[in-house]
Amino acid sequence: MAKIKYVARENKKTGTHSFYAAPVFNGTLTTREILDEALDGKAMLPSEALAVIEEFMKAVKRNVLKGFRCKLGEDFLTIYPNIKCSVKDGKDKDGNDFVATAKMVTAANAKSRLGCTVSSKFSQKFAQEVSWLKTDLTGAVIEEEGEDITEGNENVDGGGGSTTPSGDNGGSGGGGGNSGSGGDME
Repeated sequence: MAKIKYVARENKKTGTHSFYAAPVFNGTLTTREILDEALDGKAMLPSEALAVIEEFMKAVKRNVLKGFRCKLGEDFLTIYPNIKCSVKDGKDKDGNDFVATAKMVTAANAKSRLGCTVSSKFSQKFAQEVSWLKTDLTGAVIEEEGEDITEGNENVDGGGGSTTPSGDNGGSGGGGGNSGSGGDME
């Protein structure tokens, strides 16, 4: 089972006092480092695979710009164009109440973003194969009382998940903008 460390962080952005769990990443792997691992003992050279991947990613970028959702592996990630714009009832600059309408939602008021979702099948597999270790800010493991987070989750739908432009998890039960390296998953 993969083991990933996490810390409890204080949420200072909201008006209410709260804490949240945040993964402790082991670093960032480059495409080349991942290819070296993936191709270890294989006939294809990492430089050949890298050339194919670079062309593949160029095609993904072109097609996302055309409005397509692009899958990166079956049961893994989907990249898609996203628009962020919302209007709610409120007061105008003169203090008069106004009611939001669909007509007020326009691209001129929006932000273009890329979206990314994680397949629910992969999220479920991740949830089954990962174990979380609580640490303090120095990295020392803190023994937790109670059950392992993965116990009893066999029939729980972890859902997919999506990332927001900042990399935060925009969905529940999976996804996330960043991933830690924690072990092998088949």
